[in-house]
Amino acid sequence: MKKIMILTGTVLCTSYFFGQVAINTETPHPSSILTVAPTDLKGQYKGTLLSPMTTSQISNIPSPANGLMVYDTEKRCLKVNKGTPAASRWVCIRIK
Repeated sequence: MKKIMILTGTVLCTSYFFGQVAINTETPHPSSILTVAPTDLKGQYKGTLLSPMTTSQISNIPSPANGLMVYDTEKRCLKVNKGTPAASRWVCIRIK
């Protein structure tokens, strides 16, 4: 029991001191909670793939956060929830 308490305390203290997450970089931007480097560990440029979902799957996300982004595979657009978790309003972002 004592070991579990120590482990829990260590995890909580560590998460308090490090609020940002970085992928393939050791220096996340201070204004972001997640920073993804444009290159992999070999220096090759890569992109970021958001969750690909059908329109029906997107509609069935329970309490989607304002600003949540997903890729609609049927409408072939990036969708953003511009509503609230209680009343979502999905908007397609298209690049022309």
